[in-house]
Amino acid sequence: MNKQLILRNTRLFFRTRKNILSSSLAIIILICLHFMIFRSMYTDNWQNICKQFQGLNITRTQLLWLSDSLMFAAILPIGAVSISLVALSIIISDKEKGIYNDFLVAPINRNTLMSSYLAASFFIGFVISLAFIAFFEFYFLLNYGISFSILQLFCIIATTVLALVFANVFVLFLVSFFKTQQSIGAVGTIIGTLNGFLSGAYIPVGGFGKNIANVFSCLPFLHLTVLSRQAFLYDVTKHTPLTWKMLNGDLGYNYGYQIKIGETFLPTYAVILMTIGITLLILFALIFRFKFSKKSY
Repeated sequence: MNKQLILRNTRLFFRTRKNILSSSLAIIILICLHFMIFRSMYTDNWQNICKQFQGLNITRTQLLWLSDSLMFAAILPIGAVSISLVALSIIISDKEKGIYNDFLVAPINRNTLMSSYLAASFFIGFVISLAFIAFFEFYFLLNYGISFSILQLFCIIATTVLALVFANVFVLFLVSFFKTQQSIGAVGTIIGTLNGFLSGAYIPVGGFGKNIANVFSCLPFLHLTVLSRQAFLYDVTKHTPLTWKMLNGDLGYNYGYQIKIGETFLPTYAVILMTIGITLLILFALIFRFKFSKKSY
């Protein structure tokens, strides 16, 4: 990696307001949809579900916190992909302007150049994600008097880092097939929309048919949302009378904080290993592509 290139790419991103807006647009839209539609709907659903537990005394405010937590948790992995798409599109912009070839003429090899793009994209995503985590912390504190515990915050940040690593590797692999910003912009719009469904943010995975749900359950998009939701609900037993015995099982699967493939529920460590494994497979495919496509990269 080259520090000067990382700084250059980072400054180039933040210097353009359009980049910041475009990378955050999917997150902002999802937050707006949550407060306009999903928040009330999911809270009503949780209210009906909780009636099944005899003797459970839970307030609507606590259920609103639960609905907010589930949605905010889904926003971070979705944001990781949308931010990476904008940050790594700088590669295509540099190619169109001939800057990429200029770098190659200089004493900089391709590996250093690409790793610098990746490092800058990761740093950009991490900064923006931390800003949203800070916003969520402020929102929870202001509305519910609840803040993240130290261990919970660590889990949220760790999940965000994992989401950013996957997003950058996945997006760089996509970017390698396109040569114009217009084409990657169109693909980014499609991926941004699909990501909301694949991650179970728009519709809980339980709302799809069994076969579709099984396919979604094998993809990192849903894995990362599940891990993020588990982190956001880490202290759920402190802030509500709900217990994990009540929340686990089909309820957890239907509302996207547990993974089930077939009839088997996957433990957290298995979800993490699957995400890392798929990320490594894409990384190997990326390395293979760069190795045998030197005319383009």
